Amino acid sequence: MKQIQKNNRGRVTFMIRKRLRHMKRYREIVAVLVKYGFGYIVKDVGLIHLLSLPKQMISDFTGRGESKPVGRRIRQMFEELGPTFIKLGQLLSLRTDIIPESIAYELRNLQDKVTPIDFDVIQSIIQDEFGAPVGEVFAEFDEQCLAAASIAQAHRAVLKTGEEVVVKIRRPNIETIVSNDVDILRDLAELVEKRYDWAKEFQIKDIVDEFSVAIRSEMDYFREGRHTDKLYRYFKNNEYIIIPKVYWNYSSDQLLTLEYIRGVKCSDLFHSNAEGFDKKKISERLVRSFLDQALVAGVFHGDPHPGNLIFFSGNKIAYIDFGQVGIFSEEMKVNFANLIIGLMKGDIDLLSKTVFLMSPRPVHLDEHQFKTDLELLRDKYYDLPFKEVHIGRVIADIFHITKKHHIKIPKNYTLMGKALITLEGIITRLDNRISILELAEPYGHRLFLERFNPEKVSERIFKSFSRAVESSVKIPELLKKTLSRLYHGETHIEMDLPQLDLLLAKLDRVANRISFSIILLSFSIILAALIIGETFGSRPLISHIPVLDIAVTFVVIMFFLVVLAIFRSGRF
Repeated sequence: MKQIQKNNRGRVTFMIRKRLRHMKRYREIVAVLVKYGFGYIVKDVGLIHLLSLPKQMISDFTGRGESKPVGRRIRQMFEELGPTFIKLGQLLSLRTDIIPESIAYELRNLQDKVTPIDFDVIQSIIQDEFGAPVGEVFAEFDEQCLAAASIAQAHRAVLKTGEEVVVKIRRPNIETIVSNDVDILRDLAELVEKRYDWAKEFQIKDIVDEFSVAIRSEMDYFREGRHTDKLYRYFKNNEYIIIPKVYWNYSSDQLLTLEYIRGVKCSDLFHSNAEGFDKKKISERLVRSFLDQALVAGVFHGDPHPGNLIFFSGNKIAYIDFGQVGIFSEEMKVNFANLIIGLMKGDIDLLSKTVFLMSPRPVHLDEHQFKTDLELLRDKYYDLPFKEVHIGRVIADIFHITKKHHIKIPKNYTLMGKALITLEGIITRLDNRISILELAEPYGHRLFLERFNPEKVSERIFKSFSRAVESSVKIPELLKKTLSRLYHGETHIEMDLPQLDLLLAKLDRVANRISFSIILLSFSIILAALIIGETFGSRPLISHIPVLDIAVTFVVIMFFLVVLAIFRSGRF
């Protein structure tokens, strides 16, 4: 117990120190929360003291004075709070399994545009990274940036060997800004989980941890370069799909140099006759190339919106900007394929089994209701021609069911779903006769059959056997450590008893009734004793004092105070 108290004190001290270290930023965030109508959260988690006294007096902490939709307010709030919160909003926009679609829709419209970095700063970064001025590293380097975002900005350049490239440069001090904001978000998530049951239920702290990993990955240019390079090599011999080449000798953890790709923008295909382009072929190649990435290569573009696609004569397609990517393991590929196959074949057992392979089963799951909801979903799409089934609606319906039953879908699945919805929006505008499900069906069957390939089966058996042997070897050491910790009192047991609160409430009610009965009995005995004493006793020294009146008054007051306390507790 002492060890637990010590740990709790240490955690509280750490949180206080962290708040003091980030006090200015804390105050900014709290002020913006109040500004956009979330003052009641600030009040509930106990952060009102971070506001100045005048702001405390004029601010609305009820949340009832806002007329704007909550999704729009959250989007505007994130835009005002800067890069970290913009990226958080983009992550949450994928999580329709835990947030309403109306809010997710608003968050997809987050504007990630900022004032470009001064060129003097860009020159200084290049000097530091390569130990030489811009003019010695590149044959040409445009001072005007191609695009500026919260994490980085891009410039066109030409190498000494003549290749035209794009140089992505991370903004100065962005790591510190993000790190500080993530610390604050973790702290806020802990406070919110303590205050609201829904926050604990949706594991807000886990979402912040997931976001922390995601945003740090996006700032890791070696990681982005590796994923881009993997897909570049995968599609190298494909004459219709182009992935930019990575120039590793001109890249570092601060900047990434890629092949500069020019072509026709997606918007030009939408808004013109697009002479020389076959929109049907482009749509089919777009879908197949994306499915090749996810279900074959195991790495896919996480944000294939129109701005990240470029087209060329001959109906060629280029993907650019792999800052956001999804990773599919062999098991994840099969799970995603089984989800689609189960839905199309109406196999509820396969659907249910696949969902629980994708995500842990909640402790309090109503399995009967869950399967009933899956059956309703199956009936909705069963026997419909593929061309009449929109992948976006299917994914939205699946996420609705998992959200209803508090099943948390891992990020890479939701990223895949969001990417498919984005692609469906593009191909619908190019050629609405194309069905993603129809093109995806062969991939699903191929993955399903590959799972029973003798070589794959033997590989899985060997891995399972290896894990079992490894675990069995560790058991004695783990047992020894556990017993040692128990012996030294360093281990505590936490129990979750769903009916405990109800039991305690009933015990509290019984205790209050017993207390009430004892008070009545005591009141009766004392009153009887005083009456007898007043009638038959002799009190020459205090005869002039109204003892009975005082005693009765005192007992009555105490009686009513106790009764009031019991009734205020609401447990009588």
